[in-house]
Amino acid sequence: MKNVKLYTPPVFRIISMNIAKWGNPLGLKKSDCASWADGLQLPTKGKTIFYTGCEYQMTAYLRSLVEVLKRVKFKDTLFSAFSGIQTAVGKIGVDLMKGYTKVTSRESETYNRLLRMAALTLRRLGVDFAYLDGELYSGALLYEFGLFDELEEQAKRVVNQFKEAGVTKIIALTPHSAEVFQQVYPKFISNFDFEVIPYVSSVAEALNKLGIELSLPQPLTLTFHDPCHLARALKVTEAPREVLRAITNLDFREVALNRELTGCCGAPCETIFPELSELVAVKRVEELSATGAEVAATLCPYCHANLSRGADLTGNKLRIVDLTEIVYQALEVSNARA
Repeated sequence: MKNVKLYTPPVFRIISMNIAKWGNPLGLKKSDCASWADGLQLPTKGKTIFYTGCEYQMTAYLRSLVEVLKRVKFKDTLFSAFSGIQTAVGKIGVDLMKGYTKVTSRESETYNRLLRMAALTLRRLGVDFAYLDGELYSGALLYEFGLFDELEEQAKRVVNQFKEAGVTKIIALTPHSAEVFQQVYPKFISNFDFEVIPYVSSVAEALNKLGIELSLPQPLTLTFHDPCHLARALKVTEAPREVLRAITNLDFREVALNRELTGCCGAPCETIFPELSELVAVKRVEELSATGAEVAATLCPYCHANLSRGADLTGNKLRIVDLTEIVYQALEVSNARA
């Protein structure tokens, strides 16, 4: 039997290289990942950390990056040359990637704003936390793409960073990072004894403890898209609904495919099969729109980006938002009335 040489898509190689060298899939600078926290005066060491994994920050680049990938059709030579140039000139991924993706400051600010809202929500709910200086990406994509050796190396780096900062509890903002910490790291790292809690679970717990009734400034009809990794992998389906039930002036309409039976948004395969990803996103937007809701909320940056693209492609008027924004607005109104 002939030896079969495994093929690694060029996009995978760039992602893996950037994670190993720069700590995240797109090779973002430390300042690009941390700029959202400017002025918040968050501690940089502590037992409990708010972990973003640089995922919302990277999402600002996805839409334009996908358009580039569609045009080049994943030509090996182009991506090999791109990777070689980065190594030769000593540039990080984003310096050259920006030339391809044409990221606007508005897109970056959209996701930075969501991060600030998420952190300020925790603070206003009385949750003490730190944000690590030079936070590393969890490596979730390495696991999802089957690059297990690379994942193990990244996991070691991440765990060392946690230990050096004295971390014992991780509030993971994204479902991808919460899943990889809870279910994957223990398979690669012995004595991985950190407490991991998804962000929405922390918010639901704090709201329940404080007994706060929230309210939106205007009546709103809303449906909720369960991210696959949150609902299927982590089985976290009721916490988002507990949060929504705590908000008055909100008409919540359940989409037909919900909880563990949620429909996929089409991510993160957009970097491999962008056209297929768009078809899946359009289908899910149609399902969410069928509820008659004005807004569809989700809790994952990739879901947010992909569903927004699906709505744009079809001209659907359904507005895609992050649940973080809804909770933050409701807290603002409640604080103003107090």
